[in-house]
Amino acid sequence: MAKPAGQIGDEMRRLLLGAFALLIAGAGPVAAAPKPAAPVDPMADNASALAPAGDTASRIAFAYADRDADLLVSWEEYRNRAMRLFGKVDTNGDGILQAAELQALAGPKGPKEVNDIDLGTFNAALRKHFDDGDANKDGALTPAEWRNVVRPSKLF
Repeated sequence: MAKPAGQIGDEMRRLLLGAFALLIAGAGPVAAAPKPAAPVDPMADNASALAPAGDTASRIAFAYADRDADLLVSWEEYRNRAMRLFGKVDTNGDGILQAAELQALAGPKGPKEVNDIDLGTFNAALRKHFDDGDANKDGALTPAEWRNVVRPSKLF
């Protein structure tokens, strides 16, 4: 016979209580998950750490890319930010930034002659800009290095 919603049988109750008892009596305290770092707000008083990144727009872009708030933008963070931007510009979702999409992004003051950019070309350019900007070759961009690198929002 089916039990009404919200009720469990005696066997299931025993299993759950046994599992709970094992958790309580287990091999010692459970380590707490590491607390995520608080992001540095580029518009707040704690933004001095971002000052080397440049102007306000550059500090905001750095803080947005630095997902783990460690004041370093890794290749993965840099590429992920760029891919989010790529997806927003690639309005038809075909994996190619077409001239019309790029011109719509650039607006009337943008270049008139624009070539399509496929994902492979975009990634190669992105990697080159990241590597060129990583002056100390540690695999991450500091705010000072960020100031001199072409940010993903400026690639197209």
